Amino acid sequence: MKTQEYWEQKHPEIIQTYSGRPLPTGKPYDMDVRHFVWADDSEIQQILRECKLIGQSNDETAQNIQKFVVRSILYTPDEAIGRSEYWLFPAETLEMLKGDCEDGAILMASMLLTALPASDSWRVRVAAGIVQAAPTAETGGHAYVTYCRCSDNEWVALDWCYYEDSHISVADKPLIKDVHFYKQTWFSFNHEKAWSNIEFALAGRLK
Repeated sequence: MKTQEYWEQKHPEIIQTYSGRPLPTGKPYDMDVRHFVWADDSEIQQILRECKLIGQSNDETAQNIQKFVVRSILYTPDEAIGRSEYWLFPAETLEMLKGDCEDGAILMASMLLTALPASDSWRVRVAAGIVQAAPTAETGGHAYVTYCRCSDNEWVALDWCYYEDSHISVADKPLIKDVHFYKQTWFSFNHEKAWSNIEFALAGRLK
């Protein structure tokens, strides 16, 4: 079985910034993507308790949280709020109960990282990359949670909008590498680290 050390070293660790959070003036602002993911937020802790999302295992908790985001957050493109691109913080997504792919993914990752033991934080990442619905369809950018399940230490997608499969248990989800519509990943991140799946992804720099 592959180990934490294997997965953390599979791709180079980088300092990844992204201008998905412009200043109030509209000027683009490069922000470290790790700052979008929260791992110890009081509001999230309260939701985890009140909605009884903590399961008997990490994998059960992961599916519970995926289901919560699917049923609670309304997919809303950034254009609906007058922006071409705008990343929300988890508390903002919870307050508005809407957002686009990365907003729900960042919320889901933050909830997972708050719920799981700190020693398992490496199992949770937000992935940014390309999806394609069919071989002849156009490709597009997408963000979703990747989760290294405990049963075999392999990665599955916890998607809440593009390919929503919250009805499938984490143990039965297909591995990301076997799902044809998840194409190239640019980079992935959590609250502690970011990794590049292609060298110098989107102006990220090697750490």
